Order: sequence, then structure tokens, then C-alpha cells
Amino acid sequence: MAPNLEPLFSERAKLLKGSDVRELLKYSQDPTVISFGGGLPSPDAFPIEDLKIVFEELLNEDDTLSLQYGPTPGDPLLKQALATMMKSRGIAANPERVIVTHGAQQALELFGRVFLDPGDIAMVTQPTYLGIFTAISVYQPLYHGVPTDEEGILTDVLEENLRALAMDRIRPKFLYVVPTFHNPTGVTMSLRRRRALVDLAAQYEIPVIEDDPYYDVRFEGEPVPPIASLDKEGWVIYLGSFSKVLAPGFRVGFAHGPSDLIAKMALAKQGVDLFTNGFGQRVAERYLSLGLLKKHLPKIRRLYRRKRDVMLETLDQTWPDNTEWTRPQGGLFLWTTIDPSIDTKELLPRAASRGVIYVAGHGFYAGKPEVNHMRLNFSFPSDANIRKGIGILGDVLREEKGALPLLAPLAK
Repeated sequence: MAPNLEPLFSERAKLLKGSDVRELLKYSQDPTVISFGGGLPSPDAFPIEDLKIVFEELLNEDDTLSLQYGPTPGDPLLKQALATMMKSRGIAANPERVIVTHGAQQALELFGRVFLDPGDIAMVTQPTYLGIFTAISVYQPLYHGVPTDEEGILTDVLEENLRALAMDRIRPKFLYVVPTFHNPTGVTMSLRRRRALVDLAAQYEIPVIEDDPYYDVRFEGEPVPPIASLDKEGWVIYLGSFSKVLAPGFRVGFAHGPSDLIAKMALAKQGVDLFTNGFGQRVAERYLSLGLLKKHLPKIRRLYRRKRDVMLETLDQTWPDNTEWTRPQGGLFLWTTIDPSIDTKELLPRAASRGVIYVAGHGFYAGKPEVNHMRLNFSFPSDANIRKGIGILGDVLREEKGALPLLAPLAK
């Protein structure tokens, strides 16, 4: 008989909850299921031949440092390469203010450790990347959601909220944003909103966590500078990751911010894992220093643009007229809005029974969710599965409203 350890669990452990996306990832291993759920890169995007070159080079080196224990803040060579990369984006980066983490997700958890006490305010957009809730929920913050539109966060509403909180002598611990190809909506924050956000951060002395994993995955339109590149006073903390441009299996991410914050994060990280995967760090460093990322990006961009276009075309052809969706210029996702009477979480089992899954919009909200949204990933499924799966979802939506199934694609 297995022991019952439940009474021994800490109060913090009782707060642990699974992510909607992580629960769906098991379906990505099932070839009979078409998954629009996770944020998985396409297997065709992995630079296999480049990695063979890097692996051989690293394993033939005499010092074998890539296989040893390493410093908690990160491999010095990688930190220097990351600082150089951020400088190319206009950020006044310093390798001493970089910490390398097990993916950007670990950086979010470390922010919770060093910033939050129970009851502190953590500001997020509405909707926001649901992984922020997974990362920091055990630190029991109070979430304050700020609405968004097609230009990103509504900075006028943010200003009103910050003013009201200041009048009550409340200072939020941070504001978390994904400004470029936002997860989940795919929207990119406009330059004017970025500038307004930097001004508000300085005025109210609120750290802004800029999560920017999709910066290089732009396949249309002109680049918009990172918020951190506009920041002259040091209130913006910049996050990045190699998961979308190299491979998520290496689990290499990073954060750049004020020295006192990075030092405290390093202390917190020592108690978690001592240091980030040493071999993965050296692979990432060599991938940057040899110019392999720059060489590989055009392939990723062509691949994901095609997949996005296939999804948009199929949505236009097969979904009911009373549905809408974003048209991202990069990233991995788009965001759909359907009839307000339909709850996408309740609809999911019906779609799954037809062999298609997605992420219902509920988990992306702090507080009461809008229930008539779904996030669709276009990077992972094949073109054929995108066409098939989106068509199935269109039929499911039409049947939910009691209409006849679609007999032929609509001409648009």
C-alpha cells in the first residue's frame, strides 16, 4: 500500500497547479491528433547539420569545459555573446548583468522568488502568457490585469491604474509584457505604446519584464525596437530564449537587468539547480559566435510564414462568418474570437473527439476570463494537418450553433 504523503505537503505545494498547455502537450506525441495546442517549433526548423558541426567541435576540445560544472550566472563566453546580440538590438547590454537560465520560464520563476511576498501586486496584460501564472502563483501575488488591443497594452488605462494604486500607497512589484508577437494573441505592441510604457515605468518606478522570445521570428513587416532599447533609466528587464530559434530541448534562456537583481536571482538559482546545462550553453554560444543563427533564421522565417499563411487561408475558407482572428507578422500563434455564446473550454472535448486540440482562452486571463477565445499554434503541425484541423474546427463551431455542416470551401 502506497503511503499517503498529502498531509505532509506544504501550504505552498498545495498552490501548485498544472498549466493548460502542459496538459495538452501529451497529445503532441500522438500522430493521430492534430495539435494546435503547444508552442512547439517545427521539427523542420531544427538546424541539425549545424548542430552536428558544433557538437563535434565541442567534444574534440581538450579542456572539455562544456561537460563540467559551471558558474551559476552562466558561461562567461555565452554571456558575452548574449550581450553582443542584445547590443545589435539597441540594448545597452553588459555581460555582467546577464544570467543564463533553464529557458526563460525559469527566469520568470526566479522573479517570483526575489520580488514577491504574498499579497504583492503583479501586473500583467489581459490576456497574457499563461506560463507567468504557473511560474509565480506559489508566491501568492494579487494579479492586476491591463487590457490590450491591436497595438498592445492600453498605456492610458495602465497610467490610470498606476495613479490609482499610488494614491493608495501601493507599488506593484512589476509589469510583465510580451510585446513582440504576443503570446497568446500574436499582436505586436506599437512603438508609441512602447515609449509611453518606458515613461510610465520611470515615473512610477515599476520594473517592466519584457519577455521577447520571438524577436527573431519576424517574417513580415518592419522590426520594432525592444522596449529595453528605449529605456535609459534601467527599469526594463529583458528576457530571451533559444527555444524558438535553436531547439527547446537545450533549455537555454537568459535575463538582463540591474546588477542587484541579477545577483539576487543567481543566489536563488543556486538552491534550485546550481547552474544551467553547461553543454547547452556552449552550443548556444558557438551557434551565435559562428554566425549560424544569422544563417539559419531565413529558413525559419520562410517556414513559419508559409504555415501562418496556410492557417489564415484555411480560416478564411472554412470558419463561420461570425468569427475573427489576428494576423500576426511573426511568432508562433494567432488568437481567435468566436461567438460570445460559445465557451471554448466546453467545446474542446468535442474537437478532441474529432482528433483536434487547441488551447482555450480561459487560462490566459488574470481574474474572470473571456470564454470565447482560442489560441492556435501554426508552427508545429504540417501544412496538410493545418488545413485538415482548421476545417474540422470550423465544422465543430458551425455545428455548435446548430447550422448545417459546410459542404464545400467558401470562395473568398
